Amino acid sequence: MNRRFPLRTLVLMLAFLFALGAVAKKEKEKKRAVQVMIYGNVDPDPEPGKPRPDHYTKALDKPRLVNRAGEGLHGFDISHYQGHVNFDALASDPRAGYLYLKASEGATNKDNMYSTYYREAHRVGFKVGSYHFFRGNYSAREQFENFRSVLKGNPQDLIPIIDVEVLARRVSIYQYMERLSELLILCEKEFGRKPMIYTGQRFYNQHFARTKFVGKYKFMIARYTDSEPVLNNNDDFLIWQYTGSGSARGVRGHIDISKFVRGHTIHEIMF
Repeated sequence: MNRRFPLRTLVLMLAFLFALGAVAKKEKEKKRAVQVMIYGNVDPDPEPGKPRPDHYTKALDKPRLVNRAGEGLHGFDISHYQGHVNFDALASDPRAGYLYLKASEGATNKDNMYSTYYREAHRVGFKVGSYHFFRGNYSAREQFENFRSVLKGNPQDLIPIIDVEVLARRVSIYQYMERLSELLILCEKEFGRKPMIYTGQRFYNQHFARTKFVGKYKFMIARYTDSEPVLNNNDDFLIWQYTGSGSARGVRGHIDISKFVRGHTIHEIMF
Protein backbone atom coordinates (compact mmCIF):
# COMPACT_ATOMS: atom_id res chain seq x y z
CA MET A 1 0.00 0.00 0.00
CA ASN A 2 2.76 2.44 0.86
CA ARG A 3 4.37 2.00 -2.56
CA ARG A 4 1.11 2.35 -4.53
CA PHE A 5 -0.17 5.54 -2.87
CA PRO A 6 2.57 7.84 -4.18
CA LEU A 7 2.19 6.38 -7.67
CA ARG A 8 -1.57 6.86 -7.66
CA THR A 9 -1.14 10.42 -6.37
CA LEU A 10 1.36 11.17 -9.11
CA VAL A 11 -0.98 9.86 -11.78
CA LEU A 12 -3.84 11.99 -10.44
CA MET A 13 -1.65 15.09 -10.34
CA LEU A 14 -0.50 14.53 -13.91
CA ALA A 15 -4.08 14.06 -15.07
CA PHE A 16 -5.11 17.28 -13.32
CA LEU A 17 -2.27 19.28 -14.89
CA PHE A 18 -3.09 17.84 -18.30
CA ALA A 19 -6.73 18.92 -17.92
CA LEU A 20 -5.67 22.45 -16.95
CA GLY A 21 -3.39 22.64 -19.97
CA ALA A 22 -6.17 21.51 -22.27
CA VAL A 23 -8.54 24.20 -20.93
CA ALA A 24 -5.89 26.91 -21.31
CA LYS A 25 -5.13 25.77 -24.86
CA LYS A 26 -8.81 25.84 -25.74
CA GLU A 27 -9.20 29.39 -24.42
CA LYS A 28 -6.12 30.52 -26.34
CA GLU A 29 -7.45 28.99 -29.55
CA LYS A 30 -10.82 30.67 -28.97
CA LYS A 31 -9.22 34.10 -28.56
CA ARG A 32 -7.08 33.50 -31.63
CA ALA A 33 -10.15 32.56 -33.68
CA VAL A 34 -11.91 35.79 -32.69
CA GLN A 35 -8.82 37.82 -33.54
CA VAL A 36 -8.44 36.21 -36.97
CA MET A 37 -12.12 36.68 -37.71
CA ILE A 38 -11.97 40.41 -36.99
CA TYR A 39 -8.43 41.44 -37.82
CA GLY A 40 -7.01 38.80 -40.09
CA ASN A 41 -4.18 36.33 -39.54
CA VAL A 42 -1.80 38.55 -37.53
CA ASP A 43 0.01 38.23 -34.23
CA PRO A 44 -0.75 40.84 -31.56
CA ASP A 45 1.91 43.04 -30.05
CA PRO A 46 3.02 41.83 -26.64
CA GLU A 47 1.16 43.57 -23.84
CA PRO A 48 3.36 46.18 -22.15
CA GLY A 49 4.61 45.40 -18.68
CA LYS A 50 3.88 48.97 -17.63
CA PRO A 51 2.42 52.09 -19.29
CA ARG A 52 4.72 53.73 -21.80
CA PRO A 53 5.05 57.49 -22.21
CA ASP A 54 3.72 58.70 -25.53
CA HIS A 55 7.09 59.54 -27.00
CA TYR A 56 9.94 57.55 -28.46
CA THR A 57 13.71 57.45 -28.34
CA LYS A 58 14.76 56.61 -31.89
CA ALA A 59 15.14 59.57 -34.19
CA LEU A 60 15.27 60.68 -37.79
CA ASP A 61 15.27 64.42 -38.23
CA LYS A 62 15.55 65.53 -41.86
CA PRO A 63 14.28 69.09 -42.40
CA ARG A 64 12.69 69.65 -45.80
CA LEU A 65 11.75 73.25 -46.63
CA VAL A 66 8.35 73.33 -48.33
CA ASN A 67 5.48 75.61 -49.26
CA ARG A 68 3.46 76.00 -46.06
CA ALA A 69 0.11 75.39 -47.76
CA GLY A 70 0.94 72.41 -49.94
CA GLU A 71 2.00 68.80 -49.92
CA GLY A 72 4.97 68.11 -47.71
CA LEU A 73 3.89 70.62 -45.07
CA HIS A 74 5.70 69.87 -41.82
CA GLY A 75 4.45 70.28 -38.28
CA PHE A 76 4.99 69.38 -34.65
CA ASP A 77 3.17 67.79 -31.76
CA ILE A 78 4.05 68.63 -28.17
CA SER A 79 3.02 67.82 -24.62
CA HIS A 80 4.21 68.65 -21.12
CA TYR A 81 7.34 66.57 -21.87
CA GLN A 82 8.68 69.56 -23.82
CA GLY A 83 8.48 71.83 -20.75
CA HIS A 84 8.99 75.52 -21.47
CA VAL A 85 8.67 76.32 -25.18
CA ASN A 86 9.64 79.62 -26.82
CA PHE A 87 6.74 79.87 -29.25
CA ASP A 88 8.10 82.92 -31.08
CA ALA A 89 11.20 80.90 -31.93
CA LEU A 90 9.20 77.76 -32.73
CA ALA A 91 6.98 79.68 -35.14
CA SER A 92 10.09 80.84 -37.00
CA ASP A 93 11.22 77.25 -37.64
CA PRO A 94 10.89 76.50 -41.38
CA ARG A 95 8.92 73.33 -40.57
CA ALA A 96 6.34 75.12 -38.43
CA GLY A 97 3.28 74.45 -40.56
CA TYR A 98 0.88 73.17 -37.89
CA LEU A 99 0.87 72.13 -34.25
CA TYR A 100 -0.89 69.38 -32.29
CA LEU A 101 -1.08 69.64 -28.50
CA LYS A 102 -1.63 66.80 -26.07
CA ALA A 103 -4.83 67.51 -24.16
CA SER A 104 -5.56 64.37 -22.17
CA GLU A 105 -4.88 60.69 -21.56
CA GLY A 106 -7.15 57.93 -20.36
CA ALA A 107 -10.02 58.81 -18.06
CA THR A 108 -8.51 61.43 -15.75
CA ASN A 109 -5.07 62.57 -16.95
CA LYS A 110 -5.01 66.14 -18.27
CA ASP A 111 -1.88 67.72 -19.72
CA ASN A 112 -0.97 70.53 -17.35
CA MET A 113 0.71 72.58 -20.10
CA TYR A 114 -2.23 72.52 -22.51
CA SER A 115 -3.73 75.92 -21.68
CA THR A 116 -0.36 77.66 -21.82
CA TYR A 117 0.63 75.97 -25.07
CA TYR A 118 -2.76 76.66 -26.66
CA ARG A 119 -2.66 80.37 -25.79
CA GLU A 120 0.92 80.84 -26.96
CA ALA A 121 0.49 78.80 -30.15
CA HIS A 122 -2.45 80.94 -31.26
CA ARG A 123 -0.65 84.11 -30.32
CA VAL A 124 2.14 83.37 -32.80
CA GLY A 125 -0.22 82.20 -35.54
CA PHE A 126 -0.10 78.38 -35.47
CA LYS A 127 -2.96 76.28 -36.81
CA VAL A 128 -3.67 74.21 -33.70
CA GLY A 129 -5.25 70.82 -33.08
CA SER A 130 -5.44 68.61 -29.99
CA TYR A 131 -4.97 64.92 -29.27
CA HIS A 132 -6.08 62.40 -26.68
CA PHE A 133 -3.90 59.44 -25.72
CA PHE A 134 -6.20 56.41 -25.78
CA ARG A 135 -6.09 53.87 -22.96
CA GLY A 136 -8.08 50.72 -23.67
CA ASN A 137 -8.69 49.89 -20.01
CA TYR A 138 -11.06 52.88 -19.60
CA SER A 139 -14.51 53.33 -21.08
CA ALA A 140 -15.03 55.47 -24.17
CA ARG A 141 -17.40 57.78 -22.29
CA GLU A 142 -14.88 58.44 -19.49
CA GLN A 143 -12.14 59.25 -21.98
CA PHE A 144 -14.40 61.42 -24.12
CA GLU A 145 -15.51 63.49 -21.11
CA ASN A 146 -11.88 63.94 -20.08
CA PHE A 147 -10.86 65.07 -23.59
CA ARG A 148 -13.85 67.40 -23.98
CA SER A 149 -13.28 69.02 -20.60
CA VAL A 150 -9.80 70.13 -21.67
CA LEU A 151 -10.88 71.42 -25.10
CA LYS A 152 -13.96 73.26 -23.77
CA GLY A 153 -13.63 76.97 -24.52
CA ASN A 154 -10.62 76.42 -26.81
CA PRO A 155 -11.76 76.53 -30.46
CA GLN A 156 -9.86 74.11 -32.70
CA ASP A 157 -8.33 74.84 -36.10
CA LEU A 158 -7.60 71.17 -36.90
CA ILE A 159 -9.62 67.99 -36.38
CA PRO A 160 -8.80 66.10 -33.16
CA ILE A 161 -6.45 63.12 -33.07
CA ILE A 162 -6.87 59.95 -31.04
CA ASP A 163 -3.43 58.53 -30.29
CA VAL A 164 -3.55 54.73 -30.35
CA GLU A 165 -0.30 52.91 -29.69
CA VAL A 166 -0.47 50.63 -26.64
CA LEU A 167 -2.68 47.65 -25.83
CA ALA A 168 -4.30 47.27 -22.42
CA ARG A 169 -3.85 44.54 -19.84
CA ARG A 170 -6.81 42.29 -19.21
CA VAL A 171 -8.71 43.83 -22.12
CA SER A 172 -9.38 41.74 -25.21
CA ILE A 173 -8.48 43.20 -28.61
CA TYR A 174 -12.17 43.09 -29.47
CA GLN A 175 -13.17 45.17 -26.44
CA TYR A 176 -10.22 47.49 -27.03
CA MET A 177 -11.34 48.27 -30.58
CA GLU A 178 -14.99 48.60 -29.59
CA ARG A 179 -14.07 51.22 -26.99
CA LEU A 180 -11.95 53.03 -29.55
CA SER A 181 -14.80 52.98 -32.06
CA GLU A 182 -17.20 54.39 -29.50
CA LEU A 183 -14.76 57.16 -28.57
CA LEU A 184 -14.33 58.14 -32.22
CA ILE A 185 -18.11 58.33 -32.67
CA LEU A 186 -18.53 60.47 -29.55
CA CYS A 187 -15.84 62.86 -30.80
CA GLU A 188 -17.44 63.10 -34.23
CA LYS A 189 -20.80 64.00 -32.69
CA GLU A 190 -19.17 66.63 -30.47
CA PHE A 191 -16.88 68.29 -33.01
CA GLY A 192 -18.76 67.68 -36.25
CA ARG A 193 -15.82 65.98 -37.98
CA LYS A 194 -14.34 62.51 -37.78
CA PRO A 195 -11.14 62.48 -35.71
CA MET A 196 -7.85 61.33 -37.19
CA ILE A 197 -6.14 58.26 -35.74
CA TYR A 198 -2.44 58.32 -34.88
CA THR A 199 -0.56 55.05 -34.62
CA GLY A 200 2.70 53.37 -35.62
CA GLN A 201 3.25 51.36 -38.79
CA ARG A 202 3.53 48.03 -36.95
CA PHE A 203 0.49 48.67 -34.77
CA TYR A 204 -1.53 49.63 -37.85
CA ASN A 205 -0.57 46.54 -39.82
CA GLN A 206 -1.30 44.22 -36.92
CA HIS A 207 -4.46 45.81 -35.53
CA PHE A 208 -6.06 48.26 -37.99
CA ALA A 209 -5.53 46.71 -41.42
CA ARG A 210 -8.67 44.91 -42.68
CA THR A 211 -10.90 46.51 -40.03
CA LYS A 212 -13.86 48.88 -40.22
CA PHE A 213 -11.56 51.82 -39.44
CA VAL A 214 -9.80 51.68 -42.82
CA GLY A 215 -11.31 54.10 -45.32
CA LYS A 216 -13.55 55.58 -42.64
CA TYR A 217 -10.92 57.54 -40.71
CA LYS A 218 -7.82 59.50 -41.65
CA PHE A 219 -4.50 58.24 -40.29
CA MET A 220 -1.21 59.73 -39.14
CA ILE A 221 1.42 56.99 -39.18
CA ALA A 222 4.72 56.97 -37.29
CA ARG A 223 7.78 55.36 -38.80
CA TYR A 224 11.29 56.50 -37.92
CA THR A 225 13.27 55.50 -40.99
CA ASP A 226 14.33 57.09 -44.27
CA SER A 227 11.28 55.61 -46.01
CA GLU A 228 7.60 56.39 -45.65
CA PRO A 229 5.43 53.89 -43.78
CA VAL A 230 4.37 50.79 -45.69
CA LEU A 231 0.83 49.73 -44.82
CA ASN A 232 -0.87 46.45 -45.57
CA ASN A 233 -3.00 46.59 -48.73
CA ASN A 234 -1.26 49.89 -49.58
CA ASP A 235 -3.80 51.69 -47.40
CA ASP A 236 -3.77 55.48 -47.59
CA PHE A 237 -2.67 57.88 -44.86
CA LEU A 238 -2.29 61.65 -44.67
CA ILE A 239 0.64 62.36 -42.40
CA TRP A 240 3.94 60.63 -41.72
CA GLN A 241 5.54 61.25 -38.33
CA TYR A 242 9.16 60.66 -39.24
CA THR A 243 10.88 61.40 -35.95
CA GLY A 244 10.12 61.27 -32.26
CA SER A 245 13.43 62.88 -31.32
CA GLY A 246 13.71 65.85 -33.62
CA SER A 247 14.97 69.31 -32.78
CA ALA A 248 13.28 72.64 -33.41
CA ARG A 249 13.80 76.28 -32.61
CA GLY A 250 12.51 77.26 -29.21
CA VAL A 251 12.37 73.70 -27.83
CA ARG A 252 14.92 72.22 -25.47
CA GLY A 253 15.30 68.52 -26.04
CA HIS A 254 13.36 66.34 -28.45
CA ILE A 255 10.16 67.02 -30.35
CA ASP A 256 7.92 64.95 -32.65
CA ILE A 257 7.94 66.12 -36.27
CA SER A 258 5.66 65.03 -39.11
CA LYS A 259 4.72 65.95 -42.68
CA PHE A 260 1.86 65.58 -45.13
CA VAL A 261 2.43 62.94 -47.82
CA ARG A 262 0.75 61.30 -50.82
CA GLY A 263 -0.69 64.52 -52.17
CA HIS A 264 -2.60 65.34 -48.99
CA THR A 265 -2.73 68.88 -47.59
CA ILE A 266 -3.66 70.62 -44.38
CA HIS A 267 -6.98 71.72 -45.86
CA GLU A 268 -8.25 68.16 -45.39
CA ILE A 269 -7.99 68.39 -41.61
CA MET A 270 -9.06 72.00 -41.04
CA PHE A 271 -12.43 72.95 -39.58
